[in-house]
This record gives sequence, structure tokens and C-alpha cells, in this order.
Amino acid sequence: MIGINLIKSMKDFNFDSKPLKPKETLFPKFWKNDRNGGINPIVSRKLIEISDRIIDSLNLEAKPKDVIVTGSIVSYNWHENSDIDLHILYDFEEINEDFSIVKRMLDEIRINWNKKHNIRIAGKEVELYFQHAYEPHESNGIWSLELEKWLAQPVKDNPDIDLKNTEKKAESIAQCIEHLFLMFKDSNFKEAYSFSKKIKSKISRMRRAGLDKEGIYSPENLAFKMLRNSGYLEKLSALKIEAYDKMMSIDIKQ
Repeated sequence: MIGINLIKSMKDFNFDSKPLKPKETLFPKFWKNDRNGGINPIVSRKLIEISDRIIDSLNLEAKPKDVIVTGSIVSYNWHENSDIDLHILYDFEEINEDFSIVKRMLDEIRINWNKKHNIRIAGKEVELYFQHAYEPHESNGIWSLELEKWLAQPVKDNPDIDLKNTEKKAESIAQCIEHLFLMFKDSNFKEAYSFSKKIKSKISRMRRAGLDKEGIYSPENLAFKMLRNSGYLEKLSALKIEAYDKMMSIDIKQ
């Protein structure tokens, strides 16, 4: 069993309606004169330096289309646990015509980079993402580091947050992950791997459906954030990898 109380974890991460209520200003250490003055140049230079080092390390012939900052740190809904969502945008098909291979490669690089590094700017952790340049991106605020301008200006929302439905959806997924741990404990590695893939696909579909239907305050998207902030998604990814390794391993006796 995971041994985590999901509702308690939400409270530990301040994931109730309060942090989602709009602030009067954007995060002041990042933004000059609210949204009108743009990003703090000290912050901008450091984020560009970080992204440039990452891009150089990839050693790709394809060039990035843009580097953007998005997420709650670029909105009026920033809070104590906000990350700096640093997205490096590539046309994945310029890297390789097999889109899925490129995505898997960049996802692995992203996961390893985020596990290895704990870079903070004004107390906010830098979280790396690779994004296909032409995929739809829903966010209340997008700042282009390359163009030095807003691609989407943040606006103050006063959302009607359905916490009850959000918690229900998050709890349902958490229960599936708990069951996955039981399968792994019983050495059902092939079944655990297959089920972990199914759960990840379900989470992805759930979040996308919520974003398409109601946007960033949909119960589906908020349930995703609850699961992520309570550590469930990290555990799911780790278990998927471990189940695969166990499934593919053999023991040859003399």
C-alpha cells in the first residue's frame, strides 16, 4: 500500500480553494509593475541561461522554436508551492519523423533533469518541460523568453471551483494506484506494468478532457494537480519503470 492519505496530502500542500483564489498582483519578485512591466530581467537572464545549457546538452540539429514560462507562476493564482514551468518548444518532427519516439526521448530527458536538479529562483523551483511547438497549450499566462513578450496575458479569474468533484476524481485514481502496489507486491509484474500504462493513459485523457471542456479550473485538471502534488504521479511513474524491469528480468539457475 502507498500509505498516503490523499485528502491529508492535499491539505499539506495547501490544495484547497484558498490558493486558487486570484491574488491582487502577479508574483512580485518575477514581474515588474504587475503584467505591464514584463518579467524581472534578473529572472529572465537566469532562465535563458538554464534553457541554453539544456539545449546545448541535447546536441540536436533542430533548433527550438521558443522558450516560454507558463503555469501558476505566470498567473494571478500563484501560491507558496508554485513551480517555474519552463517549456522548451521544438517541432518534434524536425528532430525525427517518428513523433512518438521523439516524445519518449524528451520525456525521459525531462524526468531525469527534474530528478537531478533543484534549481530555485526566489524560492520557486524550476520545472523543465519539452513541448511540441504546435500543440494547443491552455494556460492563463504565457511569457516568451525568446520574444520578451506575453503570448497570453494573465487575467484575473474568480472560478467556481468544484472541490467535491475534484477530490472524488483524484481519490478514484489514487485507489487505482494503491491497487497497483498490491499487484506489484504479489509479483504480478506483467499485469502491474500493463495496468500502470492504463492508469497513465486514463489520467492523460481525464486532464485533456477537462482542459478542453472547462479549462484549467476543471475538476479533471485540478484532480491531476492534486495527484501530482501529493506524490501519486511520481510513484506511478516509478512503479511503471520498476514493473517493466522486473518483467524483463530473468534468473538463470545452474
